[in-house]
Amino acid sequence: MSFLFKGKKQRERDERKERRRATRQAENADLKVLDRIKGLEKDAAKAWEDARTAAQSGQKAAVNRHLTSYRAGHVLITKLEQKRWVFRQYQTKLEAAMTDQEFTSALQSLNKVTNIDPEAVEDVFETASDLLGEQQDSDRFWDQLYTRETGDAEGNMQDHVPSLDELSDQLMTEAAVEVGNASGGLEPELAERIGEGRQRVKNLLDNEG
Repeated sequence: MSFLFKGKKQRERDERKERRRATRQAENADLKVLDRIKGLEKDAAKAWEDARTAAQSGQKAAVNRHLTSYRAGHVLITKLEQKRWVFRQYQTKLEAAMTDQEFTSALQSLNKVTNIDPEAVEDVFETASDLLGEQQDSDRFWDQLYTRETGDAEGNMQDHVPSLDELSDQLMTEAAVEVGNASGGLEPELAERIGEGRQRVKNLLDNEG
């Protein structure tokens, strides 16, 4: 109730403050997800090394456990990146929606000082309608491009993470190398497959602005 008795300037200040708080909250949520992804990447790298060490010692059960952890980590990373992308799309749309209130306030001010010539308005809006029709054609073209570019990011991203059998084959290849000469790391083709699905999402994030 106290809000109703505040002056206009005070209400506007409170609204701006609340918008800033909401924006910070959204940014913090995004950063938390990024930190979580980094932690999962670190855990996945450790799981791979543990699996390779276990393979060199012939511990098959341990190998399976570590490989399962490794793959599960990458699946979760991809899911988080998908969710982060969707979150940022909604954040952008809501921030754009906030301009409605600003436009409304500005139009109210303009209404008080504007003299209308109906005939001139009709002419202007007819011209504007033609231009907007051309803009809609352009927007549809951009929409087609956007759908084409983002289409690969849809679907089950888990499918882009190699199977446990593929990971096991790679691991055994590494383990077969003499310990002193083993360089570690994934084969280029397998590493590319692991990052394939995630890269699609990352590309969207990098280019969304």
